[in-house]
Amino acid sequence: MADEEVVMTPTKKGGTTHIRIEKRKRLDLNDDKTVHVAGGQHRGLVVNKQLSDDTDLGRPQLQIGFNCFLVDQKTEKRIVESRRLKFWYVDETDYLDQVTTAYEFFKELVQPANFPRDYVGFIKKCMKQMQRTEYKLAKKIDLEIRQLSEQEAPLTPGIAKEDKRPIEEIVREKILQVLESAYPNVLEVEDLVRITAADEAIINQQLDELKAKNLVREMENGKIVRHVLEDDKTESEVQMVKQMPTIAANQQPTIAIITANYCEKLAVDAMMDNKTTFVKYKTEGESNVYTVGFIGEHKCVSTKLPQIGQSRAAQISSGNTTTRLLGTFQNIEHVFVVGIAGGVPHYTNYYKHVRLGDIVVSCCNDRGYFYYHVDKILQDKDGNIQYKMRTWSPRDLSMQRLAEKLEERCLRKPEKAPWERYIKEGLDLLEKQEANFNRPSQESDRLYMSIGEENVIEVQHPERPDEAQQREEAPTVRFGVVGSGRPITRYDNTRLEFAHNYGITCFDSEYDQVIESIVGNRKDSFMFIRGIADYNDGSKNKEWQPYASLAAAAMMKTIVKMISNPYLSEDDD
Repeated sequence: MADEEVVMTPTKKGGTTHIRIEKRKRLDLNDDKTVHVAGGQHRGLVVNKQLSDDTDLGRPQLQIGFNCFLVDQKTEKRIVESRRLKFWYVDETDYLDQVTTAYEFFKELVQPANFPRDYVGFIKKCMKQMQRTEYKLAKKIDLEIRQLSEQEAPLTPGIAKEDKRPIEEIVREKILQVLESAYPNVLEVEDLVRITAADEAIINQQLDELKAKNLVREMENGKIVRHVLEDDKTESEVQMVKQMPTIAANQQPTIAIITANYCEKLAVDAMMDNKTTFVKYKTEGESNVYTVGFIGEHKCVSTKLPQIGQSRAAQISSGNTTTRLLGTFQNIEHVFVVGIAGGVPHYTNYYKHVRLGDIVVSCCNDRGYFYYHVDKILQDKDGNIQYKMRTWSPRDLSMQRLAEKLEERCLRKPEKAPWERYIKEGLDLLEKQEANFNRPSQESDRLYMSIGEENVIEVQHPERPDEAQQREEAPTVRFGVVGSGRPITRYDNTRLEFAHNYGITCFDSEYDQVIESIVGNRKDSFMFIRGIADYNDGSKNKEWQPYASLAAAAMMKTIVKMISNPYLSEDDD
């Protein structure tokens, strides 16, 4: 504004520097404190002398904390800085406007293309942004900067801790991961040697140990398959079959549940009663696994895709597996795709910020779609970004209406959550499995943003407003749109920009061929339920995957039981 100046006053106390930037009327400026009054393109910026001690500004109305992982271009030494942006607003600014202002300010400040590499550039950019009309509600900000010592600094993302475990233990873990990804398909020892890049003698030694623990099974011709540990607390059995036994028409499952990861399949099956698992085994080509059981009064069948991803072979495989499932069980009325995904963070809005362990139930946006898959990102002649993408929504919206009822119930009585009870029951059933399905500690929920040139910032989660209920150990349930596609998930800025433009709540690995198969088989009622395991596409953070899978499975069980009783009484199981 014409009669305002943006005034910067630095203070330093110990190892912490404070940069106070505030808007003042020109008449209120004190010439004795002024060091520099800018002109030209920087007209309206004023720099004050450094104060010896910081004045207490009181509690900020909103703040964003982040750590900068920076590389000194001369010494190539990595340093970590803690930076905190604190905001004060003009009177009567409501929470939504506070959040929007802070988020847009922060997003512009840390844009990878022009992220300031030094203090002067960073401070100048803050001051210039404060002059903009978009941020007119921000009255004052305080930038707190502190370099962290080696003891304080968290591990730089992307730099793995040195794995000091014995090589045998590392190889054993890799073997299980490879077999779980391939399950129910069999692999030869040569495949394991090639994929793990381990010595054949060590592979064979570890396979013997895994066989002894009943974690893997040797099939015909020495081929290996992951063996599912049966729980002894429910009626269940596993049968290896060449052909699926015939199921009478009136005994056919009406609900299909599709998973892609081994831990997802275990979590889903833990939600079923009186279940039988059929492994339709082939020595060559693709095997199939079907678990048939009950959730409430509904007979269900679950399967696991042998692999998922962007390779052509993986896409064909996932589509074929889905087609075989729906061809084998022809009375299917509803299809659930249940598993893990990557949440879309919101750095300032507590209510929109998706966190690890949260549950996302697919719901149509205002355009009428609930799944977006991006095949390519193109640029038109004017430099504008265009997305080549496909979109889907179910023709039968009955499960969407159930989700709306569930959303209303979550708002009305958040403490009445059947899925939380199902999570606890699932933990009890899964305690003997190799994977740990317990909820990881909140300290492991770390959020990063790339700012280019190998530099990364770690962003603190938005602070909980005073009026928000605190239930940190329970998953927050969100209803929104799912996105996917390697061109989008590859880079932070494109992923977040696309999410903002199309209202995406989470991103997962590529299930476009699965949806094509569901729609092609004329299944009009289908839904995605995702547990949040990381902030990309769900495939990176192994620690959170089992719990996120269990949370998604528990929500699936809740909605399946609503199919016959959409209103679920307060004490309903």
